[in-house]
Amino acid sequence: MDLRTCADGVRSAIEQEDYELAARHIHKFLTLDTTIFQVGDRGEAKDMAQSMGKSYDILHEASNEMKTIIEKRFDHAVIDGDLASIQRFFKLFPLLNEHAKGIKRIGDYLCAEIHQFAERNYKVMLAGGTDDKRISVLYADALTMLFEGIAREIQVYEPLIVSSYGPDKLLSLIEILQRECDKEAERIIDAFIKNRQFDNKAKMIDKIRRNEDKYVLDKIDTLELDVLLSEVTLMHTRTHIYWRYLRRRLNLANMKIDEQQKELGEDCMDDENKRLLEEAKAKQKRERSNKLDDLVLRSVLGTRMQELLGQYVLMEQFYMTESVAKAMIIDFKEVDSLTSSMLDDVFFIIRKCVRRSLSSSSVDCTCAVLNNGVTALEADFLKYIFQGIKSGYPGAGWTAEAYQTAQTAYNVIQHGKMATDAGSEKLKEIFLTALNNVRASAVCTKTLKKGLLEDFEKHLTEVNELEKGKLENAISQLDDLVRKFDGSANVGIDKLCAAAFRPKLKPVMELYLSTTHTPSESEFADFEAEDPFMDNFIATLDRQLAAFEPLLIPINYQELLVAVCAEVSEQFERVIMKSVYNRLGGLQLDKDFRSLSSYLTNVAGWVVREKCARLSQIVSIINVDSVGEAEECFHQLQHHNLMITGDEAMKVLVLRVDLPSDAIKNASF
Repeated sequence: MDLRTCADGVRSAIEQEDYELAARHIHKFLTLDTTIFQVGDRGEAKDMAQSMGKSYDILHEASNEMKTIIEKRFDHAVIDGDLASIQRFFKLFPLLNEHAKGIKRIGDYLCAEIHQFAERNYKVMLAGGTDDKRISVLYADALTMLFEGIAREIQVYEPLIVSSYGPDKLLSLIEILQRECDKEAERIIDAFIKNRQFDNKAKMIDKIRRNEDKYVLDKIDTLELDVLLSEVTLMHTRTHIYWRYLRRRLNLANMKIDEQQKELGEDCMDDENKRLLEEAKAKQKRERSNKLDDLVLRSVLGTRMQELLGQYVLMEQFYMTESVAKAMIIDFKEVDSLTSSMLDDVFFIIRKCVRRSLSSSSVDCTCAVLNNGVTALEADFLKYIFQGIKSGYPGAGWTAEAYQTAQTAYNVIQHGKMATDAGSEKLKEIFLTALNNVRASAVCTKTLKKGLLEDFEKHLTEVNELEKGKLENAISQLDDLVRKFDGSANVGIDKLCAAAFRPKLKPVMELYLSTTHTPSESEFADFEAEDPFMDNFIATLDRQLAAFEPLLIPINYQELLVAVCAEVSEQFERVIMKSVYNRLGGLQLDKDFRSLSSYLTNVAGWVVREKCARLSQIVSIINVDSVGEAEECFHQLQHHNLMITGDEAMKVLVLRVDLPSDAIKNASF
C-alpha cells in the first residue's frame, strides 16, 4: 500500500512543483527493502505483481527526474543569488540518497561566497586597511576576517546539514571549505612575507647567526623586528582559534550522533551489544577527530603556518639575544640601588619573548623559546655578571681600617663619592654589585617561573599529557638555573669572606693564645669582672659585619653571616687546639663559646647551630669534671649528630692538663 500511495502521489507532486512532497514519496520508496519487490514478482497473484512492478517503475523514473530537477533548480538559485531557494533545494538532496552531491554543491557555492568576500578583504588589506592604528597587525586581521567569514557560513549551514544530512556529514563540508580557505590564506601569507620582508629578515638573521655577515646587524631594527614577531604569533593564534572552532563544531556533531544512536534502542540491548556499540562509537569519534587533525596539519594553511613559526623561533632567539646584549651594554646603577638596571631589563625581555611565543598557542614553539631564554640567561647573562665576582674582592685591613674601607665603598655606592684609592674602591663596588646581581637573578628566575606557570594555566587550557610533559620539562630548567645563580653567588660570598674576613680573623684569634686557660681561682674571678678576649672579639666582628650590611641585599648578607660563622668556628677551633686547660679554663671556654654562639645566633639565626656543632662538641669534652664524664659525654653525642671521631676526642681531652694522663690514655671513645 505504501508503494502504491507513493507512486500515485509523486507524479502530481512533481507537476505541481511540490518538490518536498515528491522527495518524501521517493525517499519512502528508496527506504523500502528490495526484497518486497522480489516477493511480489514470485507471488501467485499476477495482478498484484504487475501493480507493484508498475509502481516501482513510476517511482524509479520519478527519482531520476527529481535528481535532475533539484540539481538544475539549485544551480539556477546559485546563479540568481536566491538564498531561500538554495537552502530549499539543498535540503532535498538527502531525500533522494544524494548526500554527497548535496554537500558538494553547497560546498562549491560556499567556496564561491568565501572567495568573493575574501577578495574584497584582500584588496582592502593591500591598500593598507581601514584603521591606521592596526597597521602593525594588518595581515593578522586579514586572516581573522577570512576565518570569521568561513565560521559564519558554517554556522548558517550546520543546522541544515545536521537535520537533513546527519551530523557526520559536517566534516565533509569542512573538507571542501578548507580547500578554499587554503587558497585565500596562502595569498595573505604570501603578501605578509613580501611586504613585511619576512624572508629577507630571516635570511639576514641566519647569516648573523652563522657569523657570515656581521655588518648586516645594523640593517636590522630590533624595534621593527619586535612588531613583526608579535604579528607572526598573532597570525598563528588566530589560526589556532579557527581550528579550535572547527573542533568544537565536530565535537557537537559527535554528541548529536550519540544521541541519535541512543534513540535507536540502545536501552534494549544486552551488555555485550552495548559494549560493542560503545567501542564502535569510540572508533568513529577517533576516526573523525584524526581526519580533522590530518586536514588541519596537512592543509596548505597548516603547513605555511608551521613554516612561519619555525622561522619565528629563530628570529625570536635573535631578538632576545640582541636585546639582552643591549641591556648589558647600557647597564647602569642608581645611587641608592644595590643592583643594576640590566637585572630588570633582562628578565623583562625573557618573559616578554616567552609570553609572546605562548600567545601563538603552540606548545612546541613556547618550549623552544623558553629553552632559548634559559640559554640566554645562563650562557650570556650569568657569564657576564659573574665576571665582577670572578675578579675577586680586594682585601682590606681589619678593625678600624676594614670599617673605613667598607664605609668608603658604601659612600661610593650611595653618593658617588670617590676616595683617594679610587681604583680599589671601584673594584669593590663592581664586586658587590655583581654579587647582588647574581643573587637577585636567582630570585628573579623564581618569579619568572611562577609568572610563566600562571600564564600556561591561563592560555594553554587544551593541552594533552604529552604537551604537558614538554612544558614541565622546559620550565624545570629554570629550577636548575636558580641553583646555578645561587651557586655562583655562594662563590662570591666565599670570596668576600676570604678577602674581608678570613685573613684578619687569624691574628685576632691569636690573641686568645696570649691569655691563660689554666687560671687560678682569683684569675677566674677577674675574668668574671672583665672578659679577657671574647667581648672584644665579638665587638670587633660586629663592626665588620655591620659595615657590609648596607652594601648587600638581605639574602647575600644572610649568606655572608653563615659563611663568617663557619670561618669563626674553624678559626676558634684552631686556637683552642693550641691551648691547654684546667677545670676553670674549661668553664671559661664554655662561657666564651656560649657568648659567641649567642651573638652569632642573634645575627645569623638558628643555622649557626649547624655551623658550630663541631665546635660545641669539642668544648663539651673539654668542659668536664672527669675522664669518665668525658666518655659519657662522647657516647651521648653518638646518639645525635656526632661531628668528631674517637681519635679527635682523645686529642681534645689531652688538652685538659689537670686530668690523669693514664686515665685519658685508657679512655674509651
